[in-house]
This record gives sequence, C-alpha cells and structure tokens, in this order.
Amino acid sequence: MNTQKLPFIIVFNVVLALTDVILLSRGITSLSGQIRLAVIIVSIVLFIAGNYLLLSTAFKKPVIKDKANADADDFESAFKGWKGMNTPYGRQIDIALEQLSQFQSRKEKLKALSEDSTFDSAIDEVQTNMFQNFSRIINRLLIFDKNDNNDVNRNGNYINNMLNTNAQYLEVFRRFIDEIAMLGDNGSSDAATLSLQTITDSLRDIRVNGNDSLDDMR
Repeated sequence: MNTQKLPFIIVFNVVLALTDVILLSRGITSLSGQIRLAVIIVSIVLFIAGNYLLLSTAFKKPVIKDKANADADDFESAFKGWKGMNTPYGRQIDIALEQLSQFQSRKEKLKALSEDSTFDSAIDEVQTNMFQNFSRIINRLLIFDKNDNNDVNRNGNYINNMLNTNAQYLEVFRRFIDEIAMLGDNGSSDAATLSLQTITDSLRDIRVNGNDSLDDMR
C-alpha cells in the first residue's frame, strides 16, 4: 500500500463524518425526515465510492504507461509513488530521484552555455541512457517478490547496478559540461564537435566496459 495516500483517506473520512454530524444533528440543523434520509443515503454512497477510489489508487503500483516517450516528470512521479510503497528499496529509490534531479540541473547548465541547440544531442544521449535504466529499475520494482529473500537480493543487486551505471553517466555529463565551459566564447566548432564525440564514445564505453571506462577518462 502506498502510505502517502493515507492522509488523503483520513482527511476524506473525517470531513465526511463532520459533514454528517453537522447536517444530521438536530441541535444544529432542522432538516425534515426525508432530507435527513437523503443525506444518509448520499453519505453512504460517498463513503463507499470515495474510499474505493482512494484505496484502489493506494494499492496500485506506480507505472509509466508510455516509457518510450516518458519525460523527467513521469519518472519523478513514478519514483515518488514507489517511495510510499512497502518495498525494501527505499534507499535506491531516493538515489534514483537524486540522480534525476542532478540530470535536470546539469541539463539546464549545459543549455545555459549555448543559445542554440548545439549540445541537444549530448543531452539526448545522456537522457536516453539514464531513462532506459530508470525504466529497468521500475520494471524490477514491479516484479520483485518480497516474500523471497533471494529474489529481493537479486533484484536489489540489479537495481544497484543500474544506479551505479547512471552515476557514471552523470559523471561523464559533468565532465562534458566542464569541458564545454572551458571552451568559452572562443571555442571552435571543431572543439565542440570533438567534445560531442567524446561524450558519445564515453557513454558507449560505460555500457560495454562498465567502471573501467571512467578510469580511462581520468
């Protein structure tokens, strides 16, 4: 159950109960018998329907319906939804949210370095790789069996690997931004093109070789 939905459920029922007390209390209102009956019927319908809708969303696992076109807001919403679920991966979900925030921040920094779309391809390259890993993490959150310790550990290791890979992508992105910033206004188009090729090659090396690729960049 998504515990983040609990406040909404509590508030809904408290407000409904207080409304009933006010409307049905003879000392506060003087409604006729028929109106009182109508209020009771409406209250019962609202209680059943409202709690059904709230509980159905509380127990529904957060997913992204169109992962191919998902943006940062979609992933943020999904991960925040999972934070309230009863999973053993709370720390990993926090890390995923932090990585998403870091990517957005660095994306804005890079955009600030260019008035045109010169570096959009670099942004897209990093985003594609990171978002694919975020999708894989959400898939694992959907399928893990909390009653099977081996399954919990296996999926946990997989999620950690995805997060570690994303951390490498973010590091490459940071270094790329630093390099572009050093080019300054006098940076040649050839240097910018070379930088774009460098980030593409670095991301590919991470996918293929893992941690070793970052060591080669130092």
